[in-house]
Amino acid sequence: MLRRFSWLAVGFLILFQFACGSGTLTQSSKSNSSGTPPANISISPGSAIIGSPDLTLTVSGSSNFVFSSAAHKFSLVVWSQGGTDTPLLTTFLSSSQLTAILPAYFLASAVTAKVRVEIWDAQGDAPMATSNSVPFQVTSTPATPSISSISPSTVAADSADVTITINGSNFGHYGHFIWSTAFWTTDGNLHDTGTWLQTTIISSSQLTAVIPAKLLQGPNSVQIVVMNGDVMGMSDGYFGYPRSNSVTFTVTP
Repeated sequence: MLRRFSWLAVGFLILFQFACGSGTLTQSSKSNSSGTPPANISISPGSAIIGSPDLTLTVSGSSNFVFSSAAHKFSLVVWSQGGTDTPLLTTFLSSSQLTAILPAYFLASAVTAKVRVEIWDAQGDAPMATSNSVPFQVTSTPATPSISSISPSTVAADSADVTITINGSNFGHYGHFIWSTAFWTTDGNLHDTGTWLQTTIISSSQLTAVIPAKLLQGPNSVQIVVMNGDVMGMSDGYFGYPRSNSVTFTVTP
């Protein structure tokens, strides 16, 4: 009986430690308690610039993340840098998505680290399963975005506000006031003739942007461009910030 009580006490202390935020997740729903290895993962964003504040990572997989208080099982996002593994404060959203807080002190200097997901039993001393590792880069400048497609790419004149989906790569938040923003431009000069569009970052490979009706009042052929920079920094003319290739958007008669 004493031995059983000891194991229960240890299990309670482990659960209490995780519940207090020592690299754990918080429960928002439940999943199965299987020890199946997490499928290959992706993260968003995949990079940040030096000096960024605390960053929230979104980790996506294929329905193998778990949280089960009854079975004492949970998924944990791990940051690996220079041979040292650090568990991150992880929140379970669903069997295919987690979020994790990346503290600012990991973003203080240029580095390439690895991020992975582990499935643990709170009463165990080693992970039950481990996902693949994906790179995360801390750089002095934001990554250069790239557009592969937009949808729709054509609308009729006098349309109401239109939301376009922009697919590509290297989209995300990169620090104070620096994030991916879509622009409507007639000649590529974002500062003088560009109109920045209300942009939502869905993932590192997808954005949505709203083209207001006032830009759709007559036939036109323009360019959609994504910039990773400070849209409030008008005085610098957007110089120095990386921008994507341009993709044609047409307003038909």
